[in-house]
Amino acid sequence: MQASVYDLFGEVPVYRHDIDAWLLAVPRISPDSPRAPAYIRSYDVVGKIQRFKVAGTFEATVQRVNLSRRASHWWERFSWGRYCYGS
Repeated sequence: MQASVYDLFGEVPVYRHDIDAWLLAVPRISPDSPRAPAYIRSYDVVGKIQRFKVAGTFEATVQRVNLSRRASHWWERFSWGRYCYGS
C-alpha cells in the first residue's frame, strides 16, 4: 500500500525542509541566499513541489542531486570513508 501525499484536509503539505531541498537540488540556490525568497515566489516552488509529490517524483528529484552534492571530501567516495570519518 502506498502512503498518501494528501493530509486530512485533502491538501498536499509542503514543509520548509521540502523547499530547502528543492532549492539545493533544482536551481542550486542556497536556502539562506537573499535571492531565494524571490525565486520561490516567481517560480511557484510550492506548487511545483505539490505537483511532484502527487506524481511521486519529488523524492527522486531531490535525492538524486543531494547524493551527488554530498561527497565533498575525497574519502567519502569510498564506503569505508563513511564509517571511519562519520559522514
